[in-house]
Amino acid sequence: MSGIIKILPSFHTGGVEQSTLLVVNYVAEKGLKSYVASSGGILEKKLSPNVKHITLSLNSKNPFKILCNAIKLKRIISEYNIKIIHAGSRAPAWSGYIAAKLTGIAFVTTYHGAYGQNFCKWHYNRVMALGKPVVVASKYMEQHVLKYYPGTKCVNIPSGIDTEFFKGNEEIEEKSRQLKASWSLEPDRKVILLVGRVTRIKGHEFLLRSLACFKTKKAPIVLFVGDSKNTKLMEELKLKADQINVQLLVYQGEPDLRPFYNVADVVIVPTTKPEAFGRVTVEAMSMEKVVIGNNLGASSEIINDPTWIFESSSTESLSNTINKALSLPASEMKVIGKKNRERAKNLYDVSKLVEGHMKIYNSLLKVELA
Repeated sequence: MSGIIKILPSFHTGGVEQSTLLVVNYVAEKGLKSYVASSGGILEKKLSPNVKHITLSLNSKNPFKILCNAIKLKRIISEYNIKIIHAGSRAPAWSGYIAAKLTGIAFVTTYHGAYGQNFCKWHYNRVMALGKPVVVASKYMEQHVLKYYPGTKCVNIPSGIDTEFFKGNEEIEEKSRQLKASWSLEPDRKVILLVGRVTRIKGHEFLLRSLACFKTKKAPIVLFVGDSKNTKLMEELKLKADQINVQLLVYQGEPDLRPFYNVADVVIVPTTKPEAFGRVTVEAMSMEKVVIGNNLGASSEIINDPTWIFESSSTESLSNTINKALSLPASEMKVIGKKNRERAKNLYDVSKLVEGHMKIYNSLLKVELA
């Protein structure tokens, strides 16, 4: 039986890896042989029994290693009768592209990020535009790819989330009550949530600066949920919060984000770098939250309401938008939350992700096997 192989640097818990896991498990369920090649990671144990993981050092950018991996992939393609190779990152993509050329099989890519561009990077990034087709997760990414690589055949398949998982239930409500109780919150104290690894590009510091001019009787609690290896940045953020009299709570290594979404009055996505999709945005929408994003990347097309989009370079714009959201009566916030969940279910459910990929694979296999 012919099959497909997805190749990526590692198999940990990032958005690329999560999407890969969902797709290969679904493809295997539909009867198509599925393989993942990577340097390995904790998601291996979540693979379906019908999906095989093959360990290769595809996380290396060394040109010699990339060529060696291409030769190894050529052997794997032959051994497992693979007809489609699908790359989700640049270094593996170069290995996959060479292997596809050597074996004559279909080569597909997913252009996951708005990579920086200069002369050298343009050539290095170019492999992601050589897929036939190139999968993109948003209109923003399609425009980005076509800007630098005109004529690229793009297929827009949003990354997608499990909207049945990201919804409230009694268990989540109880965990939320426990969280609030641990903070000793006053009933009218508002909670602002930012989910994401604590790095400079995620906008944590920008959010705190925007709250410096916040005009409310009681300053909201600011909740950061995400891992951080940058201790210097963490110290800076705590100092900034103290200076502006904002209570900052930081949670790291939390496996279940739903109680945190649930306790939030508003979720902020203030990233300083354009995002190709915006998984946090969609998760929060699915949890019926008011979500505020900026005018960079895919946030504005996902939120699809200019009321909740702020100017990315303006702390005043973000401050005003947050103030507008927190001034809404609870009934109106609930209406917005319901609309957000419907939008998430209709456009960004995981079913769209897996069905979109299956359609591509079936189309290519018909050509390959004809």
